[in-house]
Amino acid sequence: MNRPIVLYVDDEKANRIVFEQSLASDFQILTAPDGPTALQMLEQQEVAVVVTDMRMPHMNGEDLLRVVKERWPHIIRIVVTAYSDIDPILRAINEGLVARYILKPWVRAELVQVLRWAIEASALGRDSAEVHRRLLETERLATLGSISALLVHDLRQPLAAIIGNIELLDALKELAPTLREALRHVELDARTRKSATARLDELGSILGDMRTASELLSTMIGNLRDLSRPRDASETGVVADPMQVVRHAMSVCQPLAINLHAQIDYHGPRQLPRVRMSPTELTQVLINVVTNGAQAVAARGGEQGHVHIAARETGGMVELQVRDDGVGIPPDVLARIGTPFFTTRSEGTGLGVAQCQRLVGTAGGRFRIESEPGKGTIVTITLPTAA
Repeated sequence: MNRPIVLYVDDEKANRIVFEQSLASDFQILTAPDGPTALQMLEQQEVAVVVTDMRMPHMNGEDLLRVVKERWPHIIRIVVTAYSDIDPILRAINEGLVARYILKPWVRAELVQVLRWAIEASALGRDSAEVHRRLLETERLATLGSISALLVHDLRQPLAAIIGNIELLDALKELAPTLREALRHVELDARTRKSATARLDELGSILGDMRTASELLSTMIGNLRDLSRPRDASETGVVADPMQVVRHAMSVCQPLAINLHAQIDYHGPRQLPRVRMSPTELTQVLINVVTNGAQAVAARGGEQGHVHIAARETGGMVELQVRDDGVGIPPDVLARIGTPFFTTRSEGTGLGVAQCQRLVGTAGGRFRIESEPGKGTIVTITLPTAA
């Protein structure tokens, strides 16, 4: 009876019975049918680990976890969830509400390992708050990695459908001259005829953008799958044309910028040396930075703002600079930008800038942010040129 206590919270009685009977030989298990009851038990018992379902009446798992984190920060918090609950799980991870998640139906051997780890981590938290914090932060990164692995398979299915439809549209493009000629013999008002002809003329460029975007998405999904595999240090020959990436990033971000009352433009040479970085990764970085700039402009409000992209070659390096005239970043916030899970937006994960820094750094480059509140932000990306 002196063993650390694991409290399991679930509104379904059958689940509580199975959990307790399956694990009672290894752990001291308490169960609660809802959040309020669980909180009462926590007031009376010294609990090491709380495991909770997410969907419960009266108080859902997310609200329960938030209270437990505030009152008993040393308790390790875990959720048992179905895959369909991915959004609240990501939100809970982002807010530091949970250290681990367990998918239903759980496997006893895996659950035993997780609970043993959680009990050890809880004991460690009583001895050192800083070590406890770092341990949980590392665990959250690992948790996000495992979630990404779950998403990869499902993402490939709709992507395959998109690629298939692009091929069908490509066949339609070959019929564009015939369709354009047919429009001349159909009774249409001038405005409709002009609009239809313009859409046919744009079909080739639209398909090009769609194909580039789908290839980018396919590569990113592949990178997610391979994230846990160490990169081969001897891998060479991966280069990107920075101007092609800039053009594509501007095309992708333009609709968002228009909605946010921001204008994106480019100043610099028409051609630049190739850089030693994957085109997919450089695109990912640039889209992230340009999007952040447009959102900063929107946050400022007022008249239309600008996101300027500039480029130059200097000393065997290519420098890409993204400057916005948005709200800017206060010094205390700027000091924490790039820290995993730190974000100033309620819908953010705090992983965007951290990912950009990682990708640029892995390529042997530098990623620097300068900002002044009320005046805007400058992000400078410096990358080595390819030999």
